[in-house]
Amino acid sequence: MSQASTEPSQENRHGLLHCEIDALWSSLPAEGIEHWKGQLANWTGKPEELRRNLPILDLLNQFREADLEPLRVMALELRANCDDILFVGSAQMLELARLQELFDGPGGRGPRLHIPRSKAWEHQLLPALEAVGSRVGLIILGWAPGDLLWDRGVLPALNWIKERYNEQELSRRVVALSSRPIANLLQAPVKQLMVTERAYLAPIFSGFGLFPLYVSGFEASSLIEGARSQVRNLEKAFNWDNATLRYAVIRQILTMQEGWVEAVVTPDTYLEPLGLWTRRLLENSSLQLDPPVPYPFPHLLCQEHDPHAGERPHYYELQLDYASPGLDQQAMDRGRPRCWLGMPRLDMYTLGGAVAHLATSVAFNYRWSEFESPAIEAE
Repeated sequence: MSQASTEPSQENRHGLLHCEIDALWSSLPAEGIEHWKGQLANWTGKPEELRRNLPILDLLNQFREADLEPLRVMALELRANCDDILFVGSAQMLELARLQELFDGPGGRGPRLHIPRSKAWEHQLLPALEAVGSRVGLIILGWAPGDLLWDRGVLPALNWIKERYNEQELSRRVVALSSRPIANLLQAPVKQLMVTERAYLAPIFSGFGLFPLYVSGFEASSLIEGARSQVRNLEKAFNWDNATLRYAVIRQILTMQEGWVEAVVTPDTYLEPLGLWTRRLLENSSLQLDPPVPYPFPHLLCQEHDPHAGERPHYYELQLDYASPGLDQQAMDRGRPRCWLGMPRLDMYTLGGAVAHLATSVAFNYRWSEFESPAIEAE
């Protein structure tokens, strides 16, 4: 590591983000930290080295404006020709599509978006759309036959829309995103947007994450720029003051070695879609409570027990609490050491930065543990 500092930083700002991580860092055993300092001491922190060892950074670096144009064009066509658009597909990709709910879309200037959730949605939503004569579009995310949400969503929606439109109209109203040819599987003349096989490294920074945002009316390229901004921050400050490195070491010690679990907390329930996606990103260690509590923890309880809540009234925040496996609900109090990640505003740029911060730390863990990231589409 290039002149790495071993003293904790008093400044919590990390690029666009603010990270409160010192309390959790100081609770780690010194011998464990020293081991991972030794691991990182062999890294120079130079961009080419980081991109070689962390493929997610190489994926972001290689993203070009030309990669976005097909997404923009197809999104504009759907928005012009549809009153309602259904998102169906694999469970992971549908959670990703929900991120558009974090923002106020261009009201009154675009189609209504639907992500079916209930078991009998096709008997409720589809007849309602039929009754009002809505022009309907369909977006299929991912290729995951056998996935429960795929079977409940793709087949009923596709069969319904095939009954309403001829083949020419279907090719204008049905779009599938996948890294593999999908028309034969669906047995329908659909337009396909190919997604790179490397998208599994960070699906939010691929067509899977960007296309729903374009369809919602947003300029999603800002998401990529926000992510690149956080990566530049890592490259410029590759030392122990950097919160991304500290968080990576914390995860490696607690969740990869000791078997602890992370619980994602969003005190502002408005951020539920971001909390759900963060849990998906961290799913190897995310805490699953049984029986489940209201997502993710009671809102007022979080605020009442967080001594810092009143000091951050203008921040959109995530908390990552750590606990031993088998922890019950009552033991999850706000007094435990945790990692706090705050965004001074919520837009495409800061969202890209926040996810890049978390995903880069996870990439370090995969690199150190020498195992592959899980693929997002079924074989």
